[in-house]
Amino acid sequence: MKYLLTLFGLLILSPISTFSQSTLIKNINVINVESGKIETKKNILIEGEKISKVSSKQIQVAQNTTTIDGSDKFIMPGMVDTHIHFFQTGSLYTRPDAIDMRHVFSYEDEIQFAKDIIPDNFKRYLRLGITSVMDVGGPFYNFKVRDSIAKNNISPNVYLTGPLFSPYQPEAFSKLEDIPIEKITSKEEATVLFNKMIAYKPDFIKIWYIASNDIPAEKTFPIVEHIAQLTHKNNLKLTVHATQLNTAKLAIKAGADILVHSVTDTTVDKEFVKLLKDNNVTYIPTLIVSRNYGKAFLANPSNHHQDLTFANPAVYKTLTDINKFSDDEIPERILNLRKDGQWLEDRYILSDSISSVNLKKLSKEGVNIATGTDAGNIGTMHASSYIQEIETMKKMGMSNIDIIKASTINAAKGFGLDTKIGSITEGKLADLVILNKNPIEDLQNLNTINEVIKSGKVLDIHKLIEETPEQIVQRQVNAYNARNIDAFMDTYADNIEIFNFPNEPSISGKDQMKSRFQSMFESVPNLYCEIKNRIVLGNKVVDREYVRFGERYSSVIAIYEITDGKISKVTFLR
Repeated sequence: MKYLLTLFGLLILSPISTFSQSTLIKNINVINVESGKIETKKNILIEGEKISKVSSKQIQVAQNTTTIDGSDKFIMPGMVDTHIHFFQTGSLYTRPDAIDMRHVFSYEDEIQFAKDIIPDNFKRYLRLGITSVMDVGGPFYNFKVRDSIAKNNISPNVYLTGPLFSPYQPEAFSKLEDIPIEKITSKEEATVLFNKMIAYKPDFIKIWYIASNDIPAEKTFPIVEHIAQLTHKNNLKLTVHATQLNTAKLAIKAGADILVHSVTDTTVDKEFVKLLKDNNVTYIPTLIVSRNYGKAFLANPSNHHQDLTFANPAVYKTLTDINKFSDDEIPERILNLRKDGQWLEDRYILSDSISSVNLKKLSKEGVNIATGTDAGNIGTMHASSYIQEIETMKKMGMSNIDIIKASTINAAKGFGLDTKIGSITEGKLADLVILNKNPIEDLQNLNTINEVIKSGKVLDIHKLIEETPEQIVQRQVNAYNARNIDAFMDTYADNIEIFNFPNEPSISGKDQMKSRFQSMFESVPNLYCEIKNRIVLGNKVVDREYVRFGERYSSVIAIYEITDGKISKVTFLR
């Protein structure tokens, strides 16, 4: 009796229940990512965490089995982001080696913020059908993310390494207690770090293979080769950052299993293709991350609907923060970019052109391509950047089914996880996404998620991300600054009431509000709202806003009231 009570107590207290559960999905269209075909009217039985049966015939189930009617719907494996960094948030302040704003925002505070939002990031990944993530480099705190935080929260599968082995270390990281990038100048130093890391059981190892005139790739090749040998001796995969063709070739010759970026300095040749294929190396393009840096430096983010809807609002708002700083507060390099933004744009056009040619060629040649975003870098949001990466892969010539494969089975194969995840196969984890429409016909149908199933647990996507009143208000400010009327109105209740203080009616109802603000978004230049101060009191958020309308400026107090996840009332004091 005591044992039963103890067990019952554990089931109540555990954030993620581990008891066996069964779910039958009936009559659904299965996207077979191995064959690239749709298999119609399939039945899938999930028992516990795994897929136990996939059949065209009726499956007999226990009486307490949950049943999902999959008629006219489509099911695919959960997607994989093969390149993220939890120690980075995506904010303007997350890489002081790229833009040093430590004089206005403490990097120690940014590091703590990155830790605080990890459970929130987990939910955002799952909401968008991403059920596995690979953190390819960060501090030793990474292992706590995998071994503790992920296990005590609803989360995707978390695979990771510890600090990056690198011939170069940015000054901003050199004095941290827990260093994400370690400078390695000898085989002996590499061995010491490797032995320290292996005790934490990393899922793979990562080298930041930086090459320059001062540090040519040939000079550090023996160290890279040594790390590869240590990695393979411990039955792990080696991932390598190498963006130059020569460096990428050397990385493969040293023993790289995965290249985590595109080659961007020149078009690839036959030798490179042969090296990739002969050594079964996976190629992760990461197409959007570099340009996102430039957009944040110029306070001109893409304002993609996914970011405005699903990115952490506090992170996303920083991407226009440059607007609020004086010239004295902004690094000279960024000021120079403002004066000659075309130079930066031309550089990205050239890089994108090379990346596009290379991706088309490697995809055509049958190289294993996997989808990865490099989320966490400045401007590349956790979770919400994924569809944008996929859209860019499409723009650069990959077919819909090849992109879906890159996001599922190819990713699993690349990291040696294809016996566990990546396809709808008996015995694999039940990490699944149910869609209302077919993504092979149109990749935008990946946005029609009906349900997400993680390790056999059916998640309510409408309750996964339960934002605080402050987050909801910030999300509407982000949409306002983006002039995105749909994302803006999505934060408001249908019966929204807007008043001028104390109780003079101004706007009543969503239709009237949309008409008023859509006209303003279309006609007023230089529209921008900066939050000077904010107070949160229960379901009320009080903002002191400094708003620019063209050449005019206005200071206003806005009192927002939030009901059931929407802004239901606003009172303005002018």
